[in-house]
Amino acid sequence: MFNPSAMAALGLATALVWPCVGMAESGLSFHEALALARQRAPALLDAAGRVAEAEGSVAGAAPPLRENPTLSAEVGPRSVENGARRGVQYAVGLVQPFELGGRQGARREAARAGLARQTADQRDTERQVLGEVGEAFLRALYAQELTRLMSRTEQAARDLTDATQRRFEAGDVPVVDVNVARVALARAQATVAAARGEEAALLDGLRARLGVPTGEPLAVRGELKALAALPVSAPTEPRADIVALEAQLAQAEAELRLGRSERLPDLSVGIRYEQEVDESALVGTLSLPLPLFSRGQEARVTGAARVNRLRTALEAARRTRELQVQAATIRDRQRHEAVEVLERDALPLLDENESLARKSYEAGEMDLAGLLLVRRETLETRVALLDSHLEAALARVRLAVELGVLP
Repeated sequence: MFNPSAMAALGLATALVWPCVGMAESGLSFHEALALARQRAPALLDAAGRVAEAEGSVAGAAPPLRENPTLSAEVGPRSVENGARRGVQYAVGLVQPFELGGRQGARREAARAGLARQTADQRDTERQVLGEVGEAFLRALYAQELTRLMSRTEQAARDLTDATQRRFEAGDVPVVDVNVARVALARAQATVAAARGEEAALLDGLRARLGVPTGEPLAVRGELKALAALPVSAPTEPRADIVALEAQLAQAEAELRLGRSERLPDLSVGIRYEQEVDESALVGTLSLPLPLFSRGQEARVTGAARVNRLRTALEAARRTRELQVQAATIRDRQRHEAVEVLERDALPLLDENESLARKSYEAGEMDLAGLLLVRRETLETRVALLDSHLEAALARVRLAVELGVLP
């Protein structure tokens, strides 16, 4: 029989377990890491909490009147000159304060602007956090690819050591070649160990940004070359930090109007019923405080200064945003040009040079020093190409972050 509750529980369990299974078996892809960050990154959870708090201010400003009506009651015995009682005297009153000068409307606008600001801050926090997660992912992926490259180098050094040992036993090379080959192997092994340690450290850094506990497995998958070619779409709306500043300015302008309205006093209107023995009266009441001393001076001066400061900050932020996008665009273009040069002019020759050098050494046409020199140059070029892929991928992510379009 179909059980909806059981199916819902199974779906929830699958949703919770599936990310861990994916991280353990095949590793996170770039987009999966960004999706996981949206769900679990501590900074984004904090930003969501701030939005929820701002909703409280909107709810508090929603009622049509800020102050509640006040109900008062008075009761006591009525007596004459000789102390004799003549019944009971009582009074009941109801007073409702009213704000003048559109104060409640300004308060609502300020609350809504505050909510819009927190919402934009949340989006801007997401933009920055996803950028940090993306960069951390790329560096972890780089460390993983570097470890693989160094492991292949270690295996090549091991094969060279074995080949040199065989040639020494055959009397073709002196013992110093064997020692040099062993030193090269030791250096390769040390490089692999260092690369693995760096990979583990970078994965832990990514783990912290994703909010993944230490006990959960974490791995990454992908290719830097492919990630460096990710398309970057044009922005369809202003960047979140600009929107946040605009909302902050709107909030400050509403608070300034609220401060200016404090020059007008609150008006309290009420009704009062009095009963004295056999006499009664129903009267209306009106109270109006005189704003002689406190007239919202601090709110007006502070509010005007805040509005001017935020207007200046908004203009500066817009100019800065344009410069950041321009710089990121130039950096992205230059990093990809560097990759193209290495892939076009150097990469096709690396395998051929190393193969020819190895065959020449085995045939006795090249000494060990020459072979090691060729291998070192080949390794340095491969590392430089890997570095270029990393820098190109980082530049592409930074461009997406500056544009505010990171997927």
